[in-house]
Formats: sequence, structure tokens, C-alpha cells
Amino acid sequence: MIESSTEYQQKVFSLATRPQFLKPPSQPAQSPPQQSRHSTPPQDIQNVAPSGIKGKPIPMNYPLMMHGDTNPIPVNTCIDAMRGYGRTHTTRAYQPYKQYGFKEGDIALATGIDKQVAFRVGKQYQITPSMIADPVYQQQWGDMEKHSPKALPELFTEKQQVWGLHLEPLGDYVEGFIVPFPEPQNRTSPNETVQTQSVTIDNLRDWYNAADKLGKSEDYKKRIVQVANQFKSGEQLSTEALTVMNKDTCEFEGISRLTQIAQRVGMLKGVVMEDGFTQVQGKIYDITFNAQQRDLTISQKNGEVILNLESGKVQTNKVTPQILQTFEDVNTQIDKILAKSIGQDAELQR
Repeated sequence: MIESSTEYQQKVFSLATRPQFLKPPSQPAQSPPQQSRHSTPPQDIQNVAPSGIKGKPIPMNYPLMMHGDTNPIPVNTCIDAMRGYGRTHTTRAYQPYKQYGFKEGDIALATGIDKQVAFRVGKQYQITPSMIADPVYQQQWGDMEKHSPKALPELFTEKQQVWGLHLEPLGDYVEGFIVPFPEPQNRTSPNETVQTQSVTIDNLRDWYNAADKLGKSEDYKKRIVQVANQFKSGEQLSTEALTVMNKDTCEFEGISRLTQIAQRVGMLKGVVMEDGFTQVQGKIYDITFNAQQRDLTISQKNGEVILNLESGKVQTNKVTPQILQTFEDVNTQIDKILAKSIGQDAELQR
């Protein structure tokens, strides 16, 4: 039994072996090597200062994509799947080392809306079109990512390049410390209840707020109130209630993140119209928003509305993880442009 955070750090870094990476089928030249062992002294990570974290955080605030398959784990987001449920891989449309500024063996962060996970950076490798189309690799990919295997070809078939990154989750990153993940829960049948030590009344308030912003019906919100009252009286949440709560809050978090990025794009590239709305015409999507009225519309070039908010409430929502990733990529490009501009300004002032 591990009694303290310090003992946990020592345990993590004294393991004799590391997880062995799966070999992509029929691609021996592309196969990522086994992850190397590291002999970092335990004291080096007991208290990891911000300077010890390498590169930029990787966003993981995306829902798991199951495509009708049964989710075998009791969590619904990428960040939570890293927290003791076996997610050890992420897939990007660019080279992770170059994009995030870290290398194999570094300690880096994955971020969700309200949590950070520290992980050891593993090997990056290119995922070829033949691997994406291979059902065997799709299954291996799904096992590592915790998505449905069907998500790989859907998300990445049209991408010019696709990269995989192995990662080794170490623990939650809290105020400079890597601390153990909460004890994993087991998936139970729909009528069974689950332990709710990690659920608080604030979580249920957040659920109600998310449901309200998502435009759920009054009956739907009344049911949340009933669940909250039962929780306050000592009853545990059922697996079904916990799953729905995670789904709603995750969906709302994704929309909130998308809204934040869309408004940032508008501030930098938008045109303010006479009616107070800001408009952006992009290569793939058009954006119109009024921050004061909390109105926002994101549409494709053919006019199809992807997301429509009126007074902060969702009217239309066709947002997919792929759309979220596209906007995250745009946000990363903005960061690069701004960093370059700041560097040029600094040079001029010398």
C-alpha cells in the first residue's frame, strides 16, 4: 500500500519496466520502438516546479468517440481516460515534438477544463494511410486511445499527415506536485450504483448549469434537481446518472472552449459591423458573434450552421471532436504568430 505522495513518486520511477508499445501491423519501418527506461531519481519529480515541465500543454478536453460501441470504462473524456483507465496514446495532424516543444523522456502536461495530468513523453511516429485503413491497427489504436476503432479513419483519413505519440500518465499535477490518480471505478450494470467520493454537490450544480446552457427541457432539468436532492440525502448516483452528467458537462465544456477560441479569432481577424456583431470569413468556417449579447454562430462555407448560441444558450449544436481539433489547431497557430511578433518587437527595441 502506498501511503503518501512521496512514496507514489518513488514507486512510479522505480518500476523495472515500462509499458511495451504495440507494433503497427505490416509496417515494420514505421513501428515505434519500445519506450526507453528512465533512471530519474525520485527526488527529481517529488516537487516538479513549472520550469521542470517541458513544452506546451496538450489539450485533452475532448469526449471519447464511441460510435455506438459500448464504452468499457466509466469515464467519457480523453483527460479522464488518462487518469487510471489506460489511455497511453494521442494522435495529431502534426509532429507532436515540434508542435508542443518537448522530446522523449520529458515530463509534460495534458490539460482538461478543470484538471491537469502529468505524463512522460514517449516516442512519436508517423501513422501512414495504410495503417489508418488497417482494421488490426485500428483496434490497437482504439485500445491505446480508448476511442472506438472506427474513430481513426473518420477523423484522419483526409489529413495530409498523421502522427501518433505514446505517453505514460504519471499522476494529477496539482500545485507543482504529481499526485496519485483517484482509485479507478469499475463499469457496472445500468441499475447498479457507483461510489461517488469524487462527486460533489458542486458537480451537480455544474451539471444543471450545463443542461440549461445546452437548451435541455424543463423536465430534463427537474430530473437533475431530483438527483441532486437524492444525493444530498445520502443516495449515490447511479451509473446511468453519472454517465449522463459526464456527457452533458463534457459537451458544454467543448462548446465553451470552441466559443473562447472563436472569439479570440474574431478579435484578431474579425470585422466589427454596424449592428455590433463581429464577422470572420475563414477558409472553412465563418464566424459571427456579439460578446455583449452572448450570441455566436459558426457555419460552414455552404451555410450549414455548426453551432448557434443565443443569449449564451445553445440553439444548434453539430460540433464534433474533429471540429474542436480544427479550432485548437487554429488557436495554436495564433500563439505562434503572436510569439513571433513579440520576438520581432523585442529585436527592434534592442
